[in-house]
Amino acid sequence: MDQRELEYLRSIEDHASRTGWVAPLSHEDKDYLAYLRIVCKRYNISLSKATRMEFDFVTRVAESEFYLQQANA
Repeated sequence: MDQRELEYLRSIEDHASRTGWVAPLSHEDKDYLAYLRIVCKRYNISLSKATRMEFDFVTRVAESEFYLQQANA
């Protein structure tokens, strides 16, 4: 990489850090969030009102079931 390319990348990173840019969600991220909503509905837990214990429970259940489904597919 030449100096101009490095300078350009630094300017992009500086701008992103000031404005809070983040990477777009991947397809797997979107699928996981959809599955997390399903698990929340199953246990009647609203993430915005959940206690720490409820939040931990529902995310652990969602992660284990989601990735198990991915492995079996």
